[in-house]
Amino acid sequence: MYFIGGAAGIIFLLTFSGLSGLNLMTVGGNLPLIIMMSASLLPIGFISFFKSHWTLLQRLILVTSIQTLAFVFLIYLSPIEEPFLYVSENLTLPLAVISCLFLFHIGHAFISGSTIFLLKLNQGVKLKISWHITILSSLYFLLVLFTLLELMGEVSLPFPTLPPIVLMILAGLLGYYVLQFKIDQTTQVYDHPIVGPSCYLIGFAICILTWNKGLYTENQALIDFLNHTFLYGQIALSLLFFGYLMTNFSSIINQGSEIEKVLFKPQFFAYFHMRIGSVMTLVILVIFANGIIVTQLSSASSIFSADYYYMTDRPQHARILYENAWDQYHRNDRVKNMTAHLYFSEKQPALGLRHLEESFDFAPSILNIILYSNKLHQSNKVLDAIFYLEKGLEKFPKNEYLANNLALLYAKTNRPKEAISVLKDLEDPSEVVKANLLALAVRHQIDLEKDVEPKDDPIQHINLLALENKKGNFADFTVDFQQVPNIEIVKAAAIRNQWSNHTNSPLTTDLSYIDSLISIAQTGLHERNFLGSRIIRLIQDDEINEALKYLSGAVITYPNQAEEFQLLAADLLISQVDLEKAAKELALAVATQSTKIKPHHLAVLYFGDREAAAKAYIERFQASFPPWMTFELNGELISNDQVAFFRILGKFHQKTGKQLLAEMNMLSADNLKTDLAYFLMLHKAHWFSMEEMKLLKSILTQSENTIWDEDEFDSYVAYLKNGKTDKLPKNIKKLIKPELSPTRNAYLTPLILLEVAQLNDALQRYEILQEAIQHNKDPKLWMAYAKESRTIGLGNYATKALEELANWVEKNEFEKLLMENL
Repeated sequence: MYFIGGAAGIIFLLTFSGLSGLNLMTVGGNLPLIIMMSASLLPIGFISFFKSHWTLLQRLILVTSIQTLAFVFLIYLSPIEEPFLYVSENLTLPLAVISCLFLFHIGHAFISGSTIFLLKLNQGVKLKISWHITILSSLYFLLVLFTLLELMGEVSLPFPTLPPIVLMILAGLLGYYVLQFKIDQTTQVYDHPIVGPSCYLIGFAICILTWNKGLYTENQALIDFLNHTFLYGQIALSLLFFGYLMTNFSSIINQGSEIEKVLFKPQFFAYFHMRIGSVMTLVILVIFANGIIVTQLSSASSIFSADYYYMTDRPQHARILYENAWDQYHRNDRVKNMTAHLYFSEKQPALGLRHLEESFDFAPSILNIILYSNKLHQSNKVLDAIFYLEKGLEKFPKNEYLANNLALLYAKTNRPKEAISVLKDLEDPSEVVKANLLALAVRHQIDLEKDVEPKDDPIQHINLLALENKKGNFADFTVDFQQVPNIEIVKAAAIRNQWSNHTNSPLTTDLSYIDSLISIAQTGLHERNFLGSRIIRLIQDDEINEALKYLSGAVITYPNQAEEFQLLAADLLISQVDLEKAAKELALAVATQSTKIKPHHLAVLYFGDREAAAKAYIERFQASFPPWMTFELNGELISNDQVAFFRILGKFHQKTGKQLLAEMNMLSADNLKTDLAYFLMLHKAHWFSMEEMKLLKSILTQSENTIWDEDEFDSYVAYLKNGKTDKLPKNIKKLIKPELSPTRNAYLTPLILLEVAQLNDALQRYEILQEAIQHNKDPKLWMAYAKESRTIGLGNYATKALEELANWVEKNEFEKLLMENL
């Protein structure tokens, strides 16, 4: 009878193992099933009828060897793709059935185990432990009942419950403890005492592995099947065992006797009645739950097959099975998500969105809501995306992922206060939320309620750097680029914010690093961002020539984003007091209808000979000049010190030192006079005699807004004479780095001419000057270039340079320059 029962069980499990799908001989043929049945039943039958005297080890060796050989034979001959993977997925179904039987077996393990424990404690004490057992059983019964109701969505509990898998492991451990008493008190059908505990432990292991496979693969149908099966068994068997215990042992349970030794030796009718009652209760629970364990197991089976097809690169087969799994059982987040993703990968976005909408209507999940809103966002349906995220937050209050995505879209639709409010409503914000709050505050210029303390978080460091850059402060920390997540947009943000604030590595190292990122950039956007950061890094080390060259190339390479590079080039040229070329860049930005032109840009346009462009922009965008620029009714600019100062700067580099000194003396504001004197020493010092230097020295060292002290001024003058000194001013010292070329900034004319004077190679002198005049219109610089051109036999270049120079230098001054320099 045991052989017949075991054989029937093996046939039943193998039938649902999916072995027919190995397709030996024919598609869906039964040959694999017949082979495995034979490999399982024939050795068992042989042992039962002919070798019943064999030891347990001998039986295991024979049965296991034949079954293993048969299985390897089937896998080897199967023509399907990845047959081992196919079997591993489909065997999960019979293993789930075995797990179900084990879960019913431990149905009253917690109650019986705790009862035995209390009975043993009460031996000789004679406490009324029936109350203890009743209270403990009631609490456990309510725990599993409320857990079931919460899983079904019938109640929303104000207190947490333990996950069913935790309760299962606890019940399984207690069940093994109870098993020892069962074995001792009941007649066993096997000769070896190790068989019973081994079967229990094997069932326990199968149950844990199957449950964890469901968790690992997010097979929600399988997880829910095991959850419900376990809780049904716990409710039914715990209730009936408690009734059985109190009915048969209530009169002696408090006497302190060793009842645990006869607990599993009841009268036949009482024990049989408990089992029948448990089965009836299980049926009632299944009916109460609308019999969903059947649909759960069926849906789980579909997911097993779908996962196999997906992992063997057959997405259409997988998608169909995922859809079927969803139709069978809606509480299946990953299945719906996979279906949508597969539709998107097949270029069918409408169907993908439809499935995500179904998920939202029938079984909303955080993952699918985020995916749905993201796809709507990508389709420029931002308001729809916001709607679903808001509804998602109503269903899943205080969810950080939904709040973060909603805050992003609020910010993009110019609702920064709402974005910040959504993130502030989170009770226990993570470091990500804190970093995003900081980012929103910086982006939308909203002051934070309190200062943010830097933490060891690279994302927060990036946003803190942005805040310091906005304030114009130097940060007292740096971002380690190696610790930043390897996401291009995050890398780009880290590099841009760090290099915009300060640098902490040599220029060559940083350029090599950024060039490597540019070469592997996945999109044009990221390549452009990295290129912009490269330009910033060049500017940080005063590599003005190189930076302007890259800016010019970027405008051509990225015409749709030329505005960004034109404005950066304009600001860079303004910093070098070249208002004429800055105005040219700004005029190009105006032509593209840029909305980022600021009042000081309009002033540069006006004084850089682009007055028409400035006025056209003001008329179109209702902008205005800076407050210090006011006009008469006839359109004439009213003169004042600031206006006079900018008129001087308008043609600063084209003018001679004598002209600039005369214009400086006409300024009445000391602060403007000091600023102009600084520009003269930086860009025009090569024009001045010692007497003129003394005048500039008095202005720079004795005015109200003193820039240098006398020693610093004298040190700088000494450097311009021989290139050597010990004490340079800080704002000059950073421009003169021994490890970098002194000619890297064409606008520092005194340094250019000093370097040329120290070179013996005429060709090198020519190349330096030729590069410098591409940017700088200083008359002496051009004269030096003409002289070197003639020296190396390029007289025609010299003639052309002199003709150009005559266009912006007065005739008398031009003739004087010729006499002095050629």
